[in-house]
Amino acid sequence: MNERAVAAAPAASKPRIAYWDNARFLLIVLVVVGHVISTVRTDSAFGFALYSFIYLFHMPAMILLSGLFSKPEVTPKAIASTVQLLVTWLLWEGIWAGIRAVAEGRGPGAGFLVNPAWTLWFLVSLVTMRILLPYIARLRHPLLFSIALALGSGLIPAIGTAFSASRTLVFLPFFVAGWLIRERGWLDGQWFVQPARAARISAWGLLGALALLFALLPQLSRVWRIDRWLTWRDDYLGVFERAPIGDWQPDTWGAAALGGAAVTAVLLALAAAMTLAVLIIAPRRRSVITAWGARTLYIYLLHGPVVWVLRSSGVIDAIDAWGAAGVLLLVMLGIALTVLLSMTWITRVFRAVIEPRVDRLLARS
Repeated sequence: MNERAVAAAPAASKPRIAYWDNARFLLIVLVVVGHVISTVRTDSAFGFALYSFIYLFHMPAMILLSGLFSKPEVTPKAIASTVQLLVTWLLWEGIWAGIRAVAEGRGPGAGFLVNPAWTLWFLVSLVTMRILLPYIARLRHPLLFSIALALGSGLIPAIGTAFSASRTLVFLPFFVAGWLIRERGWLDGQWFVQPARAARISAWGLLGALALLFALLPQLSRVWRIDRWLTWRDDYLGVFERAPIGDWQPDTWGAAALGGAAVTAVLLALAAAMTLAVLIIAPRRRSVITAWGARTLYIYLLHGPVVWVLRSSGVIDAIDAWGAAGVLLLVMLGIALTVLLSMTWITRVFRAVIEPRVDRLLARS
């Protein structure tokens, strides 16, 4: 693999570059595991530490990869791809509404479509980011602009879960950074294409140090509910009210704004460092996970109903009752579910609801 092989990969749709699919699979495993343990995360120090570690960076990294494969152009192909995502989102909103109507006997409610159902926020955010990218790309400093939006989003209480606005703005720098990686060749160098041993050790060291830090703070959930910050739903004053950091709980808008922006900047910087670390240690060669990593959208959308059933039936709670061993078993369950949903037959069976045909909605070019 030459120096430009990895970073140039997004420019062509074929052939697929094994490295990026490998990285995708590693990240989607974290997504599924995070959702499997999310409802029981506060039952044990181990569960809370694992959840917080995963949520520090897994979605920022996924969004960076999405940005890396996006272009700031309005071509027929780009429009068709965005329209397909919109149709997929609407289709799955209907699926989730149907699940809740049958299982819980309740209708869609006033927030239907406005507040995306559970995992569907990612589709809404991705569509929004794609629409914004051509405009942001025209700016002199697109990354700095997106960082300013991310830090400023917590200043306005009106920016919340509606159409995933808060998460879109907070994660926007990672999407823009992904585009800039390809546009400006930030990862073209040999240091990334074929990382030296020292680089790999440093990457593992960073991830290991943060994991150890969480492990050494068994009472973290009592001191700081960092998990509530990492969902990126509330404005700064609101998140300080729900999750003060020890005795630090600003009660004025100005103090909360300054403190919240500082905490957000630190968390996003950690997410960026951890994302780079994962990209450095991700395998470059083709293997069994390469084909699985090409089907991450199927895994992302289909694992939701499965996890919902496991929660509703009490399976997750029953396994979690075993303590740390139960959390490890839930992790294994999440990995197994990810692999199962990566199978080829899954794509054949569920293609119509994951990649619906939108040709008839578009004018011929």
